[in-house]
Amino acid sequence: MPAVVPAEPVDEEPARAAEWIGRTVIAASLAALLFALWSPRLESAASWEKEVRSLPRLSVFVAAALCALVIQGARPSRSVLGALGLFALIGAIWMLPSSTAADRLSPAARLAYGFTAPEGVRPAAPETPSGQMLIAGPCVTLLRFEFSLLAALLLGTWLGRDIKTGTHFLALLLCAIVGDAWFLSRCRAAESVDATHVLSLLRLPWPPPLAFFSASPAFTDILVVSAALEAARRLKFHTLSVVLGAVAGYAAASFLALEPTPAWTSLGMIMVSIGMLAGCWPDLHLDTAEIGKALLASAMLLLVLVMLTMLHIKLHPAPESPVDLARYQNAT
Repeated sequence: MPAVVPAEPVDEEPARAAEWIGRTVIAASLAALLFALWSPRLESAASWEKEVRSLPRLSVFVAAALCALVIQGARPSRSVLGALGLFALIGAIWMLPSSTAADRLSPAARLAYGFTAPEGVRPAAPETPSGQMLIAGPCVTLLRFEFSLLAALLLGTWLGRDIKTGTHFLALLLCAIVGDAWFLSRCRAAESVDATHVLSLLRLPWPPPLAFFSASPAFTDILVVSAALEAARRLKFHTLSVVLGAVAGYAAASFLALEPTPAWTSLGMIMVSIGMLAGCWPDLHLDTAEIGKALLASAMLLLVLVMLTMLHIKLHPAPESPVDLARYQNAT
């Protein structure tokens, strides 16, 4: 009996403009509701139990997955996805300088930037800004958070439109694992630059980096998951299984990334990819002749990232620390 080859997904008729706008508003409102519920409680994060500190990060990821499903249900065209995704990304870049200063006005951000005491001890609060600035700060942070989230969702959905086979799906996850493990976790690209640098957009601006607190989800995490969900819908995978697999993997990675122990921050996309593969495995059809190309693409990406890192180290070597002769008792 010949093997059954799955048919390639066909282009779908987009929904009406009113439905598309309504779904986008619902997704933005869900993100705003999450921001409003968590922001007043983040100031007390230093006294939370270790396992509870991953809930804000995990809730952002779950909300992003739900927003992706809401937006993708409207079946927007590729041109609309690309144009609005670029518009949202430009908005996030444009608001980057102003939101950096505004972030320090919220109580949670004051704790994030001023926390130096041991775990469980709250520092003395700095001088409270005026009421108008106290309102403007969270609004600017929320707006930048909305722009960053929508840009990742829209561009990820646009990318998912080109995933037409199970091998493409596997290649997406392999390249995402390589990029996340090396560029974001090994090189810490988002944390190694100033807050006003464009590379700082590789992480969502909220929740803020509180003491011993899991880092906010990466922009690429949301982008890859959005692309995977769009591909799963078009390839007729079981969407609920893929979503649950991604959330379970991200939850496990969030617990393992908690500081001070175990602080394994490089497992995020690895766990998410394993969860999504487990969810879609019964429906996943792989071409053995194409798997080698997927592995080669991920290996080439890793090689490029390693070469860029080596070039950066060569051009910007770390300053040599002076030798402390007092450490050596027999120094002459």
